[in-house]
Amino acid sequence: MGLYDRYVLPRLIDTACSMGDVMARRARLVPQALGEVLEIGIGTGLNLRYYDPSRVTRLVGVDPAAQMQALAQRRSADVDFPVDMV
Repeated sequence: MGLYDRYVLPRLIDTACSMGDVMARRARLVPQALGEVLEIGIGTGLNLRYYDPSRVTRLVGVDPAAQMQALAQRRSADVDFPVDMV
């Protein structure tokens, strides 16, 4: 895996996926999650801040793109429930 794939591409995807309307939809839908959550395609963890910690007991994030996990790991430190990355 080259430098582009490891460092640049995850940031580009993160930026593209954090545009206005997309984030507004996340803010409406994600807080509805309840209990133990399996997030398929967790990517860089953009949804993490929208989960309601009074409703979510644990989250397992799955993503085939391992290079995205560094950003998701950093974001998981800011939530009040356990997050496991697979």
